[in-house]
Amino acid sequence: MPPFAEAGTPGDLPAGPNHGATTRLLHWGAAALLVAAFTLGLAMDAWPRGAPRDTAAMVHYSLGVLVFGLALVRLLRRLLLPRPKAEGSLPVRLAAGAMHRALYAAMIAVPVTGAFDRWARGRPLTVFGDTVIPAPFAVGGGRAWKEAHELIAYALVALVAAHAAAALWHHLVLKDHTLRRMLPFARG
Repeated sequence: MPPFAEAGTPGDLPAGPNHGATTRLLHWGAAALLVAAFTLGLAMDAWPRGAPRDTAAMVHYSLGVLVFGLALVRLLRRLLLPRPKAEGSLPVRLAAGAMHRALYAAMIAVPVTGAFDRWARGRPLTVFGDTVIPAPFAVGGGRAWKEAHELIAYALVALVAAHAAAALWHHLVLKDHTLRRMLPFARG
């Protein structure tokens, strides 16, 4: 029996209910936004200064605002609405809870530190073409916010990779229904 597996054979474990369609849409939507924001963030630093880079930066900031908003919506839903019972032993459930808390913290911290980076350097945050978000208060720290933003973004990528690996571990090793419950077209 794999470590941390429940007693009994995996094929005998009952399938828990799937996550609802809204939860799955928010989950995979956040994943797509994170991939787009991270990829664009990596690419735009290599572009020469000018209009194309400014447009890429504005799109990156817009994606960050969407990630932030989606993370808040997901967090509120998670706190307020019931969700399917987690599968696995107590250590597995505790690890999953810690992972989810870390993911939510990073999904909020990355856009916040990105905004603070702009504001600490005296620049507004321009999103969605022409919407300007000025600093709500004086932000110190200068370029330290950029370093924090990048460090937390890389940590978020590592967390997402570990999250995906854990889902595959559930599916391939434990042979439970954790992964299938979150797949976009899962039937419940």
